[in-house]
Amino acid sequence: MIDFHKSLFFVIFFILYNNVNSQNAINSAAFCQKKTSPSICDPYLFNSDSIYIYNSTTTLEDIEKEVKSLLGFFQMLPKTCQVPSTYRLICNQYFQTCVPVSKTDNTSTIAIPLRPCRESCDYGNEICTTSQSCTGTFTEPIIYKFPVAVNIFNLSSLGGPSSYSLTCLDIDTMKAGNLNGTYVPTNDTIVVDQTCVHPLIYRNSTNREEDIKKGYQYLTETSDCLLPCPVPFFTENEWYQFKDLTTITGSISFVCIFFNIVVYGFLNKKHDRHTIGILCLSFSLWCCMLSDLIVASSPDYSLVCPEPGRFARIHDSRCVANGIIFQWGAVCTTMFWSAMAIDLFLVIKKLSPPAYTIKYFVSAIFVLAILFTTVPLAWDDYGYGFGGVGCWIMSNSVQNGCFWIPMLICLLIGAVSICLIIYEIVKIFKNVGRSGLSIVLVNARLFGIVSFIFVEYIYLMVYHFWVQHNTEKFTQNIADWVVCVQISGSADNCPLPKAVPYATQFIFLFFLRLLGIEVCIFYGINSRTKNIILDSILVNNKYFKAILSKISSVGATSSAKNTPSTANTSNQFNSSMFSVEVSKNGDDDDDL
Repeated sequence: MIDFHKSLFFVIFFILYNNVNSQNAINSAAFCQKKTSPSICDPYLFNSDSIYIYNSTTTLEDIEKEVKSLLGFFQMLPKTCQVPSTYRLICNQYFQTCVPVSKTDNTSTIAIPLRPCRESCDYGNEICTTSQSCTGTFTEPIIYKFPVAVNIFNLSSLGGPSSYSLTCLDIDTMKAGNLNGTYVPTNDTIVVDQTCVHPLIYRNSTNREEDIKKGYQYLTETSDCLLPCPVPFFTENEWYQFKDLTTITGSISFVCIFFNIVVYGFLNKKHDRHTIGILCLSFSLWCCMLSDLIVASSPDYSLVCPEPGRFARIHDSRCVANGIIFQWGAVCTTMFWSAMAIDLFLVIKKLSPPAYTIKYFVSAIFVLAILFTTVPLAWDDYGYGFGGVGCWIMSNSVQNGCFWIPMLICLLIGAVSICLIIYEIVKIFKNVGRSGLSIVLVNARLFGIVSFIFVEYIYLMVYHFWVQHNTEKFTQNIADWVVCVQISGSADNCPLPKAVPYATQFIFLFFLRLLGIEVCIFYGINSRTKNIILDSILVNNKYFKAILSKISSVGATSSAKNTPSTANTSNQFNSSMFSVEVSKNGDDDDDL
């Protein structure tokens, strides 16, 4: 539930100032008119027999329409604000009591409005927790919008007295000098049917507290209007562009990473800390992409918005699965990235830790990832917030504690490792000159991926904390948009609430999915994976050899018709396509 009441009440007063207080206190076209049609303000008016009409283009029906719209907003305000004194202030601001003042020649009268006292305005600010100024004046000097005690009118320009004193209207006692009003005190509460203008959604709740737990986002404690899901920070078309982005790039990354898992996990016969690191990193990213496939399984936004006006919460199993899988994969990915940065430094330094340490290292990362994944689950904090295309941790505090702070620590470790690596490379060049270039080139691919991911992580972190810093402003923008929609009667007349720029959000979502493609390019397309494949059962089996023999024989027959050197061509074909010169050490440019 969002705290809209301050924004709503501010706008109400703003409208009062612009529709009522912007009118000068003296107008030659103004006149007094008796109110004959019934109004929701009738119990609260000081004198319905004499209503101030500013000019000939204004009607009582117009005033009634505006008042009814504003009082509808009061149903969204806190209970402290929904009291008779507030209703009296609003009603007597719009249906102002008209005071006829005789001209000096007694030929006609001049209509002037009776204004509520400043004390009434101050009290309205107090009970509604607003800070609207009550000290403003009209264009003509000394005429106060909320006079302390009296307003003194100079009516000489209209043929009236040069100094006419009019005591202000005391809202609490409904007394104004010696004027005799028709007001009858009442403590009734105005009941106005709420209207929820599209895309706001009306819901008459029987158990509001339970509804909030389920994810229904009411505008205020007393409002029956729900925010649409997703929140219109972007157009509907832009929201679906984000979803298409995650579906397409997430699916591509899923396939790419799966290739790494198959090669390094199932086909590889020789495991070292390098292959284990790639396998763990790939599996972590694969989980992240698996969460994207869960999002893609819904053709619309039903995963995160199961019902109109309801944001998915812990009770929605698919949403929780999406959040848990992504959280575990993202935490593991970050930690394994920092581990790879450390490992690369060890390679440059030609240090080799004991083989058994890799087991403890991997186990520790998995345990920490499980811990950071189960804490939000224990606090029922998985769900869908105001942005993004999938479910994750909702509250900023839990996000920071279970992901962004651990990520910051990993980034610092990675940054230190990168600096040390650069330092070691500089030392190598100083000591051995260009002869040390081979050492650098052997590990250039690893250094490239570590550095590239580091830059992306920095962007993701800066983006998150920038959004977190501006959350209150974005929430206020939603409130302003809601008020605009309700007042204008259409969302078409109101600009979307300002939030994260479209391009910034697009890059954020893209970088998260690009990681899988990058890891596949850097680790899945190289000579080592080719060696693993050629040495695996996938190639070394009778079926593949039979297919290879068939292809070779067809190629030999075809070549025999065009060239006499068939045998040589066939041998060249076999050598270039399916054999690879394996290093004496069994290593290549990616080996650690």
